Amino acid sequence: MARAQSQYLRIYDTTGITHQRWQSYYSGKTVSWGGASWQYVPFFADGFTAGISGDESDITVTAPATTLVMQAFESAIRQGRLVNLSIYQFDTTLGNNEPQAGQELVAAFTGQVVGGSGGLTSMAIQLGSALSPVGAQIPPRKFTTRIMGKGAKL
Repeated sequence: MARAQSQYLRIYDTTGITHQRWQSYYSGKTVSWGGASWQYVPFFADGFTAGISGDESDITVTAPATTLVMQAFESAIRQGRLVNLSIYQFDTTLGNNEPQAGQELVAAFTGQVVGGSGGLTSMAIQLGSALSPVGAQIPPRKFTTRIMGKGAKL
């Protein structure tokens, strides 16, 4: 039995509107999985196994600096968008051209875009909790009326 893993990334906002759906396994193809279409973008997610449970460590998603990725990442950083990242494992002897109905969920992470970086060839976003893990300092996010609502007027 030959095993492979595919990654799926969904960028969405607090209202549930999906802005991007990417997969990084089926090269050059848009595939259907879970009732949605997933566009091929060769991204890599690092940090799933780097930390221990509950340590609030970030996951970094790195992708080539294409126009699509730059626009999506810059918007996600600016708007503090949410990201759902899932890794599935499947048997390649049963077919390797489209997602299999029986593939197994290996890991999943949902977090908010809390930072990012970029260069000439690649861009990266950090996913984590917007809340500070220790102490009473202000969480590492931009406070806007869209996030907090309108403040009380005295």
